[in-house]
Amino acid sequence: MQVNRRNFLLGSAAAASLAGVAAPAARPPRIRKAGERPTLVAIGMGKQQRGLLHQFLGQDVVVVGVCDVDRVRREWGVKVVEDYYKSRPELGVAAGVCRSYADFREVLADPGVDMVSVATPDHWHAYITLEAFKAGKDVYCEKPLAYSIDEAKLVMAGAEKYGRILQVGAMQRSSFEFRIACEIVRNGGIGRVRHVDANFGNVDPARRLGGPSQPHRFFSDPANAASEGAPNPDVDWDMWLGGAPWTPYSDELAPRGIPQHYAMFWRFDDYFGSGYCGDWGAHHLDIAQWGLGLDDGGPLRIVRSDLPHSTNPIHGCRRQWGMAFEMPGGAVVHHNLTSVWGTVFYGTDGIVAVNRGNIAVWTGSGVEPTPQVRAALEDGSFDGMKKIAFYTWQRKEAATRELGLSCLAAANKAAKAFDLRHAKTKLYVSQNHCADFVARFLDRRKACSNETVGGRATILCQLCNLSYVYDTGFGWDPVRNIFAQGDGDANWLRRPYYRNGWEPKLG
Repeated sequence: MQVNRRNFLLGSAAAASLAGVAAPAARPPRIRKAGERPTLVAIGMGKQQRGLLHQFLGQDVVVVGVCDVDRVRREWGVKVVEDYYKSRPELGVAAGVCRSYADFREVLADPGVDMVSVATPDHWHAYITLEAFKAGKDVYCEKPLAYSIDEAKLVMAGAEKYGRILQVGAMQRSSFEFRIACEIVRNGGIGRVRHVDANFGNVDPARRLGGPSQPHRFFSDPANAASEGAPNPDVDWDMWLGGAPWTPYSDELAPRGIPQHYAMFWRFDDYFGSGYCGDWGAHHLDIAQWGLGLDDGGPLRIVRSDLPHSTNPIHGCRRQWGMAFEMPGGAVVHHNLTSVWGTVFYGTDGIVAVNRGNIAVWTGSGVEPTPQVRAALEDGSFDGMKKIAFYTWQRKEAATRELGLSCLAAANKAAKAFDLRHAKTKLYVSQNHCADFVARFLDRRKACSNETVGGRATILCQLCNLSYVYDTGFGWDPVRNIFAQGDGDANWLRRPYYRNGWEPKLG
């Protein structure tokens, strides 16, 4: 264990007060009084959590704490909560209800906390989620659920072992356009699915930043090292790093103050994230899996990209897109760069394309996803089949009354065309991801994006990233979630090592 001032202090009386949280014995959830609202603490106060915080404030819960290793962020979060309750006296929430926590272990040790919302960097997700399970808390955890495949497997097992509710933040599952698109596919509306496109990555010709994470960098530019690495007394840097390899402080990794942008630097760093594979792959690969009916399954083989390696040294010369998954049933899921469409299903009898606020359906003889077909789908000119519904806010000039003047209208036209009211396969209906989590806390049923759904989607993301990082394809066993056919290296499934004892464990 690395010895430093923080670890020395945690070895004293302060650590003794927190020691019970990490113990393997599970703590039962608290018994609430009749009419008492559940309580929730937000852990990790970046931009994503700020959106979640406002969502949870609108639910029938009481936000009783904000936790962050950055003093400025946690104090800002507490003020937001207190100001909200002050402006809503009809809710009957007393002033001072929201506490400020610097250490998530204090949150988990508090028997008055029922739920936590985890929106830390990815390398913390599995550890905090598992410890919350052990402490009797239900968890909303941002996607991807884990930093590695072994961590995803641990969390999946932990939710079952401890009987906890988990909602993973793959919020597209709570949007009508994705559900309707997947219901059409699942009910055979476009015949047998042969190909699926999952489109994520930056198409800027100057960057061509696709899916994978990148080799660790200390700073965005060595010339900026002094300014980016200037001391920040507001951040407990060792705690921010947790089990990740030690690296100097950088405000590119942990932006100072209350940033108005998503901190992408750590998302693309091998130490902390898995690039767009984990960031947006957790959305569009998840929808691919939903539409294929493989929420409890996975690929049989990962196919290496045959596109040129990146010449940008920052990318570690990794290929940026072009890998594919061979799925049970014969469908092939392709990773491409960002498009108007996030996920596109190509069937023997039609095409379904969907993204946030966008949906389109064609029927007719199936086509292969050639570059020409993909380009026509991208610019709205595809006319190789009959259009059933079409709307994209990026191409508003293409909207028509016949095909839909809004995403909802287009989705409803598609649903009516395929008579989804009487469909044999009906998918989980959720209209708000946070509200669904709270409802499942109360009734103890599986959430929309539960541990199996979120865990399996996370495994897809990590397999995608591994293919680029190690520049290879390999066989996969989706039952045991291990390499198959003599391929791969089992060491790739876990983080190489953990500092300071922060290794997630089932207990």
